[in-house]
Amino acid sequence: MKRPRKSVYPSAVDWWLLVLLLIGPLILIMMSVLLLGQGRAREAGYCMWASAGTLLVTAMFTVPCRYTILSDSLTIRCGILFNRVPLEQIRAIEPSRSWLSGPALSLRRVKISTASRFYLVSPAERDRFIAELTDAVDRAHPSGESAPG
Repeated sequence: MKRPRKSVYPSAVDWWLLVLLLIGPLILIMMSVLLLGQGRAREAGYCMWASAGTLLVTAMFTVPCRYTILSDSLTIRCGILFNRVPLEQIRAIEPSRSWLSGPALSLRRVKISTASRFYLVSPAERDRFIAELTDAVDRAHPSGESAPG
């Protein structure tokens, strides 16, 4: 039996976005240390719990962040968020630097458009991802139907 073709692309990560995601928990940890130094263990504990909760929620929505090209679809996973886009529904694939929200950890993105919506993703190897996804979509579209451009 032939195994289905699959390529996995992890998300690129912008350093400033990583700092933005971690600054809240880091401030809470620093506050905990200061509170402990003042003998306020109870308040320090609250700050540590808040920090841990913030890190957990952030991780739930960001880890792992990857894009998988299968023989019939593109899957987009960013933490607990998951989308499956059938290749025959993809109408356009283009580079983007949009600030709109999307399952992406970088602003160096790819905009994938279907008839009803679009997805913003940020694969680490953007050019290779675009080429491979375009090729997969071309193979998935019936002959004569317009492929992405």
